[in-house]
Amino acid sequence: MSNVAMRCNGALAVANAPRVSPASKRRSVATRASGDLSFAPLATRGARVSRRDARFPWTRVRGREDRDRRRLARRDALTDETRGVSSMTPSPDPNDEDDVVFGLPRKAVAEPFGVLLGSQFVLFVGVGALLPALPLYAQSIGLSGSANGVVLSAPALAMLLLNLPAGKLVDSWGRKQMMMAGMFVIALSDFATGQCRTVAALVPARLSLGAGRSAAEGGDRAYLADLTERCPEARGTITGTQQAVQALGLVIGPLIGGRVAEEYGPSSVFYLISLAALFCTAGYSLLPEINAAAEKEEEIALMSMDMSEEEEEAFQAELEEAKKQSDWGTLLRDDTQRVLVVAASANALGFVAKLTCIPWFASEALGATPAQVGELFSLTALLGMASAPLGGVIADKIGLKTVIVLSLLACAIGLGLARDATDVRELQICIGLWGMGTAAAGPAVNALAIESAPKGGEGEALTLPKTAGDLVFLAGPIVIGLTDDALGSAGSSLFLVAGSAAAAAGAAALFLKPPNAKQTNAGLE
Repeated sequence: MSNVAMRCNGALAVANAPRVSPASKRRSVATRASGDLSFAPLATRGARVSRRDARFPWTRVRGREDRDRRRLARRDALTDETRGVSSMTPSPDPNDEDDVVFGLPRKAVAEPFGVLLGSQFVLFVGVGALLPALPLYAQSIGLSGSANGVVLSAPALAMLLLNLPAGKLVDSWGRKQMMMAGMFVIALSDFATGQCRTVAALVPARLSLGAGRSAAEGGDRAYLADLTERCPEARGTITGTQQAVQALGLVIGPLIGGRVAEEYGPSSVFYLISLAALFCTAGYSLLPEINAAAEKEEEIALMSMDMSEEEEEAFQAELEEAKKQSDWGTLLRDDTQRVLVVAASANALGFVAKLTCIPWFASEALGATPAQVGELFSLTALLGMASAPLGGVIADKIGLKTVIVLSLLACAIGLGLARDATDVRELQICIGLWGMGTAAAGPAVNALAIESAPKGGEGEALTLPKTAGDLVFLAGPIVIGLTDDALGSAGSSLFLVAGSAAAAAGAAALFLKPPNAKQTNAGLE
């Protein structure tokens, strides 16, 4: 079996082991030395609760007696486990080949990851189907250019406003619940969009789409973070594989969407993506529950059962301090988080260019036909399918920082040379280089964001780079358009996009100091 698989299983075993405070460890040693593995008698515990209320009367709240009663019941329920009868499911045997699939633990990682990929593949086939039909739909209902821009920006605006509260709900309510709820809202929003014929009706439908995406994508990022924590040595491979599967859906989807739009009209494609979102919702329902918030609450309750009042207060203070680490203000004081914001913004600006100035430059300056522009998009998606998993594997071998710097440099070089292309073939080569760079940078940035997110606040912390990208999606088209108008030629803004990628690469090279695998494992222990 591979070393990666053995290290993944080792990390999983450490992650599954119950954590205890230093004070609890000292008491456990004392208990073992006395030869008595049972807990204190109920009368003694009741007396401790009474003394606590007498010493700290301001802490009395309604239901405190019920909380203490539940705490004592949970402690008694753990007596058998303390005596050596463990109720925990044993970790997979590292020497058992049947427990490993492609180097990933089968039950803990590979199976839920497969369900996640299958669900998202269907969804992204639907998203890809919308790409060729979207401009045709705008024309069919008579939207002007400015009105179409408002409609396209509405989801980004909603996501910009809702990413942070959605991230907090992901941590408190649960990953799977938010993924399913958000995807169901997406299905309803796309169905409603297919029924709309005016801007006044379209804007609310697209705003609700953004709300659904905030919930679904926030849950997806946190769920993926939980999966990669079980196998941290394969974090880059996991995120790269996810992006490759999504890219495959974007390759297949336009072929289906074009045929459906020709046969049944552009609005029918929205019903297709609504159906894909419902299928994805059903797929998410099959995912095993990974509710980090509930697990953490139970762990905290178990740890606090054998603490004195002073120890419990100190422990709660430590928890509050850890929670503050996922606050955006705190995150932005960290060099790694600032680099993540810059890299995510540069990547997002490249995607905005793909949808705006690159097609315009190809058609206006190089005389490309719509078919050739479509080939340009397909080539970019195909190269992304190959480079995304490859970049993930390389990141696991040589480190995330190297992959981020080199991939962003590839983006900058590709876009910089594209402006000087003299024919469509040269443009395809340059944009292909950009496509490979951005496909490799995306998973590496996501993996680093997962790796550096404060434990227990992943949902909130992971919304920071995502929100930066959404802000670029909202303002980017306007900035690119104004730049092209000011410079007076199609594609002039490509220099701006290339410069942002080069600046992000430089920032990563200078300031990025991601934790290495040894430090990560030490932190788990």
